[in-house]
Amino acid sequence: MAKVSVNRMFVLVGLYGIFANLAHPITPTLIMNLNLGDYMFGVAYAAMSMVNFTISPFWGKTSSQIGVVKISAISFVGYAIGQAVFATATTELQIIVGRMIAGLFISGIMVGHLIYIMAISPKEKRGVNLAISATISAVCSPFGYLIGGFIGDYSIPLVFIIQVIGLLLLGVIYLMFLKDKPMVNDKLSMRQLVKQANPFSIIIDSKKIMTPTIICFFSMAFFATLAVTSHEQVFNFFINDQFELPPSFNGIIKAMVGFMALLANSTICLWIMKKTNVQKSIVGIFLILFISMGLLMIINTQNIFMFQNLLIFGLIAIYLPVIQAVLAIFSKGDNGLMIGMFNSVKSLGMVVGSLFAGFIYSVDPLLPFFIAMLAFGIAMILGIINYKQCKVV
Repeated sequence: MAKVSVNRMFVLVGLYGIFANLAHPITPTLIMNLNLGDYMFGVAYAAMSMVNFTISPFWGKTSSQIGVVKISAISFVGYAIGQAVFATATTELQIIVGRMIAGLFISGIMVGHLIYIMAISPKEKRGVNLAISATISAVCSPFGYLIGGFIGDYSIPLVFIIQVIGLLLLGVIYLMFLKDKPMVNDKLSMRQLVKQANPFSIIIDSKKIMTPTIICFFSMAFFATLAVTSHEQVFNFFINDQFELPPSFNGIIKAMVGFMALLANSTICLWIMKKTNVQKSIVGIFLILFISMGLLMIINTQNIFMFQNLLIFGLIAIYLPVIQAVLAIFSKGDNGLMIGMFNSVKSLGMVVGSLFAGFIYSVDPLLPFFIAMLAFGIAMILGIINYKQCKVV
């Protein structure tokens, strides 16, 4: 029954998108119900992101040695355990531990998806298949968010029960329906595997590609990710805390954002990448995001605030593929190293952005939006500098 199949992987990517996002809309409510510090929504996400960043190279190397299917099955079980710890947590430390366990194994699933699709796809179809996978995830993830939000209105524990069972079942389904392509890599000892999978080896190897232009680009990506993470993390908590909206409203908003992302990726993004200079376009997108975030500082009605944030989410959906198109300009030599560094920079931005958002929210709920505005402004300035550096490219 198991077979090598990219189409089966697409189905599993969609199912993962649903089950992985069930608990997101209820997380703010869970933190508030436990009477924990407001900063915990940022700390919890940062803990998950940091472990995700640290362990990803290990999963990449391990998958090439024992296969994506086995690694994914193990990771789904680990992810389910992490969510079970999170669901039963009553203290800040327990929440952090649960999020770290989840981050440890989420990276195995995410890395596995990319490796599997690239490994079994013909060279000329790799880009298309990765785009299909991203689109499926963009559609199914908000659907999971929506389901979790509505169930959360009725029972928060039930959301976690469904999620844990779903993740465990996905681990079984991977083993039953998916098969790895025969591996041709030389077997490594555990000592060699750990040494080569050291995440800090990427930083050491990166010296040979680090030019002022590349450093400027990575700095732009860092501040952009910091802004996106700060905005997204505080928005989810803000509408529950300040507007006292139920978890289902989080789900509805996320579903609308998912629809906007799908629409934007299939229209505006394609036009930008085919008809414009992407390095110029990314500067324009950052400028609009900078202005849009600034407007949030003066909005004093709930309806306009929600509408403005929907527009911001739509702009963020446009920014993501465009900055990857800029990355492609620089990824002509060592693609793996460039992409590895790019992902590391993004992970660092996620950690810093979520921590900023969590801790300064307690000072003033609007401060994380202000930080996001400043970060978009810095990204815009760096984008201008980077464009001038690359006029000859």
